[in-house]
Amino acid sequence: MKHGPSLYNNLYKIPPYLNICTEGNPMSLTRFRSQSHQLIPTHMFNKSNIIITIENAQRVTYDQKICPDCELQATGTEIHILLQCPGTKHIANDLISTLTILLTHSHQPTWNSLTLRQQTSIMLADPPTTLPKKIHQTWLRATLPHILTYIAALDTHLHNTPHALQPP
Repeated sequence: MKHGPSLYNNLYKIPPYLNICTEGNPMSLTRFRSQSHQLIPTHMFNKSNIIITIENAQRVTYDQKICPDCELQATGTEIHILLQCPGTKHIANDLISTLTILLTHSHQPTWNSLTLRQQTSIMLADPPTTLPKKIHQTWLRATLPHILTYIAALDTHLHNTPHALQPP
């Protein structure tokens, strides 16, 4: 199977945020971006989250991976944890304020006009899709320290939250 240049660029080049990162540890950010973060319920996949009993012989499905940090009984997705969960939403306030200002100064769509997916993408160090490519490096240099601080605080919070999956 022949792959196009965009697949090559995505798979075989170091992400720009790793080239720019000079201080702070980007490992937690890399885990969130690659969905290998075991503290987000929908990213969990190990023997402890496969609950099988003789009576029901069922696995925990995606929708049954409920956020342990809130009472909304929402599926614990990346978007929910980063933007919607009452238990973690307060951690993002400083980052969202900074991103809102930077979006305004760079003549990009406002934070509130972006979809939840676009907001999540920006919070995980992707430049806005409408930002000219020639200023991506400048954007990353301005946002990366704030993003890494946020991810470290969120990581600490999630480590201190009990993550017991409930049987179906």
